[in-house]
Amino acid sequence: MTAKFRKVMPAVLAIGLALLMPRSIAAREWTSNDGKKLEAEFVSATAEAVLVRRAGDGRDVSLPLARLSEADRQWVGTQKPPVPPADTGRLAAGPYAELITGEWALSKFKNLPFALYASKDLKAGQTHPLVVMLHGKSSNDENGRQVASWMKSLTLPARYERHPCVLLAPLCYQPHGDTGGGWSDEPGRETVALVKDLLKSLPLDKARIYLTGYSMGGFGTCHLLTSEPRLFAAGILIAGGGGTGDAATLKRIPLWVFHAADDAVVKVDGARALAKALQRSKTFKYTEYLDGGHGIPDRVFADDAVHQWLFAQRGKR
Repeated sequence: MTAKFRKVMPAVLAIGLALLMPRSIAAREWTSNDGKKLEAEFVSATAEAVLVRRAGDGRDVSLPLARLSEADRQWVGTQKPPVPPADTGRLAAGPYAELITGEWALSKFKNLPFALYASKDLKAGQTHPLVVMLHGKSSNDENGRQVASWMKSLTLPARYERHPCVLLAPLCYQPHGDTGGGWSDEPGRETVALVKDLLKSLPLDKARIYLTGYSMGGFGTCHLLTSEPRLFAAGILIAGGGGTGDAATLKRIPLWVFHAADDAVVKVDGARALAKALQRSKTFKYTEYLDGGHGIPDRVFADDAVHQWLFAQRGKR
């Protein structure tokens, strides 16, 4: 260890381990000890590394202190730590705490049945993304059956370790007996209300609330993104969606649409029209498979690139 590095170490250690800084700190230029530059916002620091948020794409990057310039290490040492959270241990209280089990847990909010998944090691002193998953129209009218297929892709151990999150899978019941329903009806409104209630009760990252949907759930995703554009940071829409009339709102939200050219249940024409209307949007992506028919959600979520894209999106909340 050099003499210069020993001088700055006491200041760095004074930060403590894992001290979080306010999000309002402006981005600054960081320089490595070999002269490389990075424009990023300071997020937190430990005695060994500093966590920064890159200005270009909003991704969090860990920088070893030993590889930073002396000026940067001294700057980190001067940051006054805020008061630490009162509880940094495992979440053990609140109306939804008992649902955090490491397995899909079933419950009900008002009239809306839902399934919730999160690691049992969820920490109260950290925030996590929330992924809302809307199922398609089917006979899966029993709470728990809606997570039987594509929704499980996010819970695979290796994938969940890379992208820890809370998963919400509401069940679209029929509020008017055998008529009506759908995600644009009461189940959709109650889903939004449930998300807002979860935000009050669980340690969720308000800037990383994601909405995904398949078939009828794709139409529901389009509807809820349009009606609640400030709530959701991004959406994935599979084999179903709204019309071009929603384009004015959707162009402001990161959105990835998937459809198969040979889909006989929901024709590809609507997806193509939406893609054409949003072709100038820098946050819109469209993938059209040559085949696969209507059953493509497993194919979509088997692609790690889809998960990487989704969890990289960040809203302005």
